Amino acid sequence: MWLYRRTSSFVFGFTDTILKKLGASESAFVITAKVAEEEAAERYEKEVMEFGVESPMFLLLGTLGMLNLFCFAAAAMRLITSRDGEHFQTMGMQIVITGVLVVLNWPLYQGMLLRNDKGKMPVTVTVKSVVLALSACTCIAFM
Repeated sequence: MWLYRRTSSFVFGFTDTILKKLGASESAFVITAKVAEEEAAERYEKEVMEFGVESPMFLLLGTLGMLNLFCFAAAAMRLITSRDGEHFQTMGMQIVITGVLVVLNWPLYQGMLLRNDKGKMPVTVTVKSVVLALSACTCIAFM
């Protein structure tokens, strides 16, 4: 959770500060309802993350999570297709680090791709995240 909080809070805090300095944004505090339905309460009791609503924070987290997943898949494919483990010496630690990030992002992948309840990530956020991550991977591949 600290990874999610730091990633989203620093980016949104920086963006909000810049927009305030430019006079383009006013922050507002909105009181939201807490656990209001039985199904959400059950997910809360099972300690399952609740995504349910479309939010720019989820778009950022989803894009970073998908980017980690794509990088891990590309590194694994490169390692599998290499002969005699020639890439393992140079990419070994990178694969370990991206693998750890994929494991840490597992609740996010569940919310985006595997769950079917009301608490899953909205489809629009999932599609936008995948498109942004694929665009970033494509840009990096051609540089």
